[in-house]
Amino acid sequence: MSHQVAQYISALSDELRALGSSVEGTSLYLLRAIETTVDQLGTHERLAAATAEISGRLAKRVESHQPEPGQYLDPNDEAINAFETAYKGLEEALPGMLLHKAAIDKDDKLDGDQRELLHIAYDRCMSALAYLIEQAKNLRAAVIMHDLAAEPRPQPGTTLQEVLSDLRTLPN
Repeated sequence: MSHQVAQYISALSDELRALGSSVEGTSLYLLRAIETTVDQLGTHERLAAATAEISGRLAKRVESHQPEPGQYLDPNDEAINAFETAYKGLEEALPGMLLHKAAIDKDDKLDGDQRELLHIAYDRCMSALAYLIEQAKNLRAAVIMHDLAAEPRPQPGTTLQEVLSDLRTLPN
């Protein structure tokens, strides 16, 4: 074999080794990215599920409480406004998650098992978030119903004129 051919083969061999290392690094990077995504989705799923369970139990406690007139849980509507802001934010996040999930099938770097793993992680997370949204709405409704029931009611035998007079004396 000539010296020139030997140099060519040696250079080609070096390029192949470099490419192999690069491909291996890319594969490891991809696997780590998949693992990180699945872990993050799992964390969000567990947090959403736990928060939903707590919200559901709290809603049942609120629903079972019979308030006395004036006995409000949320007199300034701070809690119900926070619940509404929270569930609306979660509702707005779901379409983005669906887009990320749809992109999985378009990624040529992923194999079938990797796609399935990511799909399952996204499905479980979105399901937990949907459950949290439902429970946050239920808790908000329970607080509203409780506080409506706590509104002072006219005593039996009160005339319409007395009720209207009372309403006129309320601060604006």
